[in-house]
This record gives sequence, structure tokens and C-alpha cells, in this order.
Amino acid sequence: MLITVEGYRRHNMKLFNSLECAADFYARTLLGKRMAKYILLEIKLTKDLKKKEHTYGYCHITDDNLNRPREFMIELDASMRHSLDQLLIWLAHEMVHLKQFVRNELCDYETKKVRWKSRVYSEDLEYDDHPWEKEAYRLEEPLYKEFKESYE
Repeated sequence: MLITVEGYRRHNMKLFNSLECAADFYARTLLGKRMAKYILLEIKLTKDLKKKEHTYGYCHITDDNLNRPREFMIELDASMRHSLDQLLIWLAHEMVHLKQFVRNELCDYETKKVRWKSRVYSEDLEYDDHPWEKEAYRLEEPLYKEFKESYE
């Protein structure tokens, strides 16, 4: 897996190294070692993303091939008030979405509809009712804990 980290707090090498290690770990855990090696990931750290976009993180497909995407950007709110542990949890959440895109479980159409597995959902479904979000929230904490245990 090729990972780059850029953006706000770029002087903090511990932060950058931790995010790289965690992203690699999460990818190998969620996708397997074989699939993970084909993924290109840019992690972009943005100050006050929550204020600007009303979210702590995004997972974007940057690949031209939307049917089998392998290139992604994960954007995280890296404001100073957020701890490294919090960033690692948000990264785990977004890496679950990356897995969903890679495995073709999740497809976000330009028509404001989303396909999750074999069902299509409209935009009017409440955020907390999105099954892809439920999976990401369910897996973020165990992924984070497993990473912390393996790297301490």
C-alpha cells in the first residue's frame, strides 16, 4: 500500500508516522495483505474540517475507474484540540468506507442515490440509518484497539 500524509500539522512526525502505520494496518485487516498492496491512499489533514464541512472525516475515491477503485483520499479534521487517538479512530472509520468501495459493497451515484450491497438508497434516509455508516461505527473501535495493541 502506498500512503502519503499531508496537510495541517505536517511538522508532527509522530502524528504522520502513526497515521501511516494505522492506515496500513487497517487496510491489511479489512482487505487482506494481497488486496491492500494495490491501494494508493492520500491522507489529508485539514484544520477545522468539522466547522467547514460538518464532519470529522471523508473517504473520497480519486481513481478514474469507479467500478474497481484503488486510489483514495481520506480527509480528517486535524485541529489541535483533537488527540492522536481520536484521529486514529476516525481513520479506522474512513478505512471501513475505503474497504466498502474496494469490495464494491458501497457505490455513491451522482444521482444522489447510494447502492449498499444490492439495495439502492435515496438521499432522504437519515445519516444514522445508513447501513454503511452502521458498519463503519461498529468496526472503528475494535480496529483501533487491535491496532493499539499490536503497535504498543
